[in-house]
Amino acid sequence: MIDGNRFRHPDLRLSFTVPSGFGMENGSDAVSITGSGGQAQFSGAPYAGNLDTYINSVFAKLGDGKGGVPAGEVNRTTINGLPAAYRTVRASTQSSQVDATVFAYDFGGGKAYHFLLLTQAGQGIGSFSAMVQSVQRLSAQEAAAIKPRRVDVLAVKAGDTVQSLAKRMAYSDYQLDRFLTINALAENSALRPGQRVKIVTW
Repeated sequence: MIDGNRFRHPDLRLSFTVPSGFGMENGSDAVSITGSGGQAQFSGAPYAGNLDTYINSVFAKLGDGKGGVPAGEVNRTTINGLPAAYRTVRASTQSSQVDATVFAYDFGGGKAYHFLLLTQAGQGIGSFSAMVQSVQRLSAQEAAAIKPRRVDVLAVKAGDTVQSLAKRMAYSDYQLDRFLTINALAENSALRPGQRVKIVTW
Protein backbone atom coordinates (compact mmCIF):
# COMPACT_ATOMS: atom_id res chain seq x y z
CA MET A 1 0.00 0.00 0.00
CA ILE A 2 1.14 3.54 -0.78
CA ASP A 3 0.00 6.09 1.77
CA GLY A 4 1.50 9.51 1.13
CA ASN A 5 5.26 8.98 0.96
CA ARG A 6 5.19 5.65 2.85
CA PHE A 7 4.99 2.16 1.36
CA ARG A 8 3.77 -0.74 3.51
CA HIS A 9 3.31 -4.38 2.59
CA PRO A 10 1.30 -6.38 5.14
CA ASP A 11 2.13 -9.81 3.67
CA LEU A 12 5.88 -9.21 3.37
CA ARG A 13 5.68 -7.26 6.66
CA LEU A 14 7.94 -4.42 5.59
CA SER A 15 7.75 -0.68 5.05
CA PHE A 16 9.86 2.24 3.81
CA THR A 17 9.45 5.98 3.25
CA VAL A 18 10.46 7.88 0.11
CA PRO A 19 11.96 11.39 0.19
CA SER A 20 9.72 14.43 -0.16
CA GLY A 21 9.19 15.34 -3.79
CA PHE A 22 9.47 11.77 -5.08
CA GLY A 23 6.57 9.79 -6.48
CA MET A 24 5.83 6.08 -6.08
CA GLU A 25 4.11 3.61 -8.38
CA ASN A 26 3.19 0.16 -7.08
CA GLY A 27 3.61 -2.52 -9.75
CA SER A 28 2.95 -6.26 -9.66
CA ASP A 29 6.54 -7.16 -8.73
CA ALA A 30 8.26 -3.88 -7.86
CA VAL A 31 7.71 -0.39 -6.49
CA SER A 32 9.10 2.39 -8.71
CA ILE A 33 10.28 5.68 -7.21
CA THR A 34 11.04 8.74 -9.36
CA GLY A 35 12.06 12.32 -8.74
CA SER A 36 14.51 15.01 -9.77
CA GLY A 37 17.26 13.44 -7.63
CA GLY A 38 17.18 10.09 -9.41
CA GLN A 39 15.10 6.97 -9.71
CA ALA A 40 14.83 3.76 -7.75
CA GLN A 41 13.06 0.43 -7.72
CA PHE A 42 12.26 -1.79 -4.73
CA SER A 43 11.83 -5.53 -5.31
CA GLY A 44 13.02 -8.96 -4.31
CA ALA A 45 15.14 -11.69 -5.90
CA PRO A 46 16.11 -15.30 -5.13
CA TYR A 47 18.27 -15.39 -1.99
CA ALA A 48 20.59 -18.14 -0.79
CA GLY A 49 21.75 -16.42 2.39
CA ASN A 50 24.69 -14.38 1.06
CA LEU A 51 24.09 -10.66 0.47
CA ASP A 52 27.28 -10.29 -1.63
CA THR A 53 26.05 -12.94 -4.07
CA TYR A 54 22.56 -11.43 -4.02
CA ILE A 55 23.88 -7.95 -4.92
CA ASN A 56 26.02 -9.36 -7.73
CA SER A 57 23.03 -11.25 -9.15
CA VAL A 58 21.02 -8.01 -9.31
CA PHE A 59 23.87 -6.23 -11.09
CA ALA A 60 24.24 -9.17 -13.50
CA LYS A 61 20.58 -8.85 -14.52
CA LEU A 62 21.12 -5.18 -15.39
CA GLY A 63 23.36 -6.23 -18.26
CA ASP A 64 20.94 -8.95 -19.40
CA GLY A 65 23.50 -11.49 -18.23
CA LYS A 66 26.10 -10.25 -20.74
CA GLY A 67 29.60 -9.78 -19.43
CA GLY A 68 30.77 -9.79 -15.84
CA VAL A 69 29.73 -7.75 -12.86
CA PRO A 70 31.94 -4.65 -12.36
CA ALA A 71 34.43 -5.10 -9.53
CA GLY A 72 33.74 -3.28 -6.31
CA GLU A 73 33.58 -3.61 -2.57
CA VAL A 74 30.37 -4.52 -0.79
CA ASN A 75 29.72 -2.37 2.27
CA ARG A 76 27.92 -3.96 5.22
CA THR A 77 25.67 -2.28 7.75
CA THR A 78 22.58 -2.81 9.88
CA ILE A 79 19.32 -0.96 9.19
CA ASN A 80 16.66 -1.02 11.91
CA GLY A 81 17.95 -4.38 13.11
CA LEU A 82 18.15 -5.89 9.59
CA PRO A 83 21.50 -7.06 8.16
CA ALA A 84 22.09 -4.99 5.03
CA ALA A 85 24.73 -4.47 2.37
CA TYR A 86 25.24 -2.20 -0.62
CA ARG A 87 27.54 -1.53 -3.54
CA THR A 88 27.76 1.30 -6.07
CA VAL A 89 29.13 0.99 -9.61
CA ARG A 90 29.46 3.46 -12.47
CA ALA A 91 27.22 2.69 -15.41
CA SER A 92 26.54 4.23 -18.81
CA THR A 93 23.16 5.15 -20.21
CA GLN A 94 22.45 6.31 -23.75
CA SER A 95 23.13 9.93 -22.79
CA SER A 96 25.23 10.02 -19.62
CA GLN A 97 27.08 8.29 -16.82
CA VAL A 98 25.17 7.31 -13.67
CA ASP A 99 25.86 5.71 -10.32
CA ALA A 100 23.97 2.44 -9.88
CA THR A 101 23.60 1.19 -6.31
CA VAL A 102 22.09 -2.04 -5.06
CA PHE A 103 21.10 -1.76 -1.38
CA ALA A 104 19.94 -5.15 -0.06
CA TYR A 105 18.30 -6.29 3.19
CA ASP A 106 18.25 -9.75 4.78
CA PHE A 107 14.78 -10.28 6.27
CA GLY A 108 15.60 -13.79 7.48
CA GLY A 109 13.92 -17.04 6.55
CA GLY A 110 15.63 -17.04 3.16
CA LYS A 111 14.07 -13.74 2.10
CA ALA A 112 15.85 -10.60 0.94
CA TYR A 113 14.73 -7.40 -0.77
CA HIS A 114 16.62 -4.55 -2.37
CA PHE A 115 16.60 -1.07 -3.82
CA LEU A 116 18.19 -0.45 -7.20
CA LEU A 117 19.14 3.24 -7.17
CA LEU A 118 20.18 5.37 -10.16
CA THR A 119 21.67 8.81 -9.48
CA GLN A 120 23.94 11.22 -11.31
CA ALA A 121 27.54 10.05 -11.56
CA GLY A 122 29.45 10.87 -8.40
CA GLN A 123 26.40 11.06 -6.14
CA GLY A 124 26.26 7.44 -4.98
CA ILE A 125 23.15 6.95 -2.86
CA GLY A 126 22.57 10.71 -3.00
CA SER A 127 19.11 11.91 -2.02
CA PHE A 128 17.99 8.33 -1.32
CA SER A 129 20.00 8.13 1.91
CA ALA A 130 17.01 8.59 4.23
CA MET A 131 14.95 6.14 2.18
CA VAL A 132 17.42 3.27 2.42
CA GLN A 133 17.66 3.94 6.18
CA SER A 134 13.87 3.81 6.57
CA VAL A 135 13.35 0.14 5.64
CA GLN A 136 11.94 -1.75 8.59
CA ARG A 137 10.12 -4.92 9.51
CA LEU A 138 6.45 -4.56 10.46
CA SER A 139 5.20 -6.40 13.52
CA ALA A 140 2.32 -8.83 13.13
CA GLN A 141 0.07 -6.27 14.82
CA GLU A 142 1.20 -3.44 12.51
CA ALA A 143 0.66 -5.61 9.43
CA ALA A 144 -2.80 -6.70 10.60
CA ALA A 145 -3.82 -3.06 11.18
CA ILE A 146 -3.22 -2.07 7.54
CA LYS A 147 -6.56 -1.47 5.85
CA PRO A 148 -6.71 -1.94 2.08
CA ARG A 149 -8.60 0.55 -0.05
CA ARG A 150 -11.18 -0.51 -2.63
CA VAL A 151 -13.15 1.17 -5.38
CA ASP A 152 -16.91 1.45 -4.87
CA VAL A 153 -19.44 2.47 -7.53
CA LEU A 154 -22.40 4.45 -6.24
CA ALA A 155 -25.37 6.30 -7.64
CA VAL A 156 -25.44 10.07 -7.29
CA LYS A 157 -28.25 11.36 -5.06
CA ALA A 158 -30.04 14.70 -5.25
CA GLY A 159 -27.83 17.37 -3.71
CA ASP A 160 -24.56 15.50 -4.29
CA THR A 161 -21.77 17.53 -5.86
CA VAL A 162 -18.29 16.74 -7.09
CA GLN A 163 -16.94 18.40 -3.93
CA SER A 164 -19.23 16.58 -1.46
CA LEU A 165 -18.49 13.16 -2.97
CA ALA A 166 -14.77 13.86 -3.09
CA LYS A 167 -14.78 14.34 0.69
CA ARG A 168 -15.73 10.67 1.02
CA MET A 169 -12.51 9.52 -0.67
CA ALA A 170 -10.31 7.47 1.69
CA TYR A 171 -7.34 9.81 1.47
CA SER A 172 -6.02 12.61 3.64
CA ASP A 173 -4.74 14.59 0.64
CA TYR A 174 -5.80 15.43 -2.93
CA GLN A 175 -9.31 14.04 -2.39
CA LEU A 176 -10.87 16.23 -5.09
CA ASP A 177 -8.07 15.64 -7.60
CA ARG A 178 -8.27 11.89 -7.11
CA PHE A 179 -12.07 11.85 -7.42
CA LEU A 180 -11.99 13.91 -10.63
CA THR A 181 -9.28 11.71 -12.14
CA ILE A 182 -10.93 8.31 -11.57
CA ASN A 183 -14.26 9.64 -12.87
CA ALA A 184 -12.92 11.70 -15.78
CA LEU A 185 -14.74 14.77 -14.45
CA ALA A 186 -13.92 18.45 -14.19
CA GLU A 187 -14.22 20.50 -11.00
CA ASN A 188 -17.26 22.33 -12.42
CA SER A 189 -18.98 19.16 -13.69
CA ALA A 190 -22.69 18.98 -12.80
CA LEU A 191 -23.83 15.61 -11.48
CA ARG A 192 -27.31 14.25 -12.11
CA PRO A 193 -29.26 11.94 -9.75
CA GLY A 194 -28.76 8.32 -10.72
CA GLN A 195 -25.43 8.96 -12.40
CA ARG A 196 -22.86 6.37 -11.34
CA VAL A 197 -19.48 7.46 -10.02
CA LYS A 198 -16.48 5.76 -8.44
CA ILE A 199 -15.08 6.55 -5.01
CA VAL A 200 -12.20 4.95 -3.11
CA THR A 201 -13.15 3.68 0.34
CA TRP A 202 -11.58 1.61 3.11
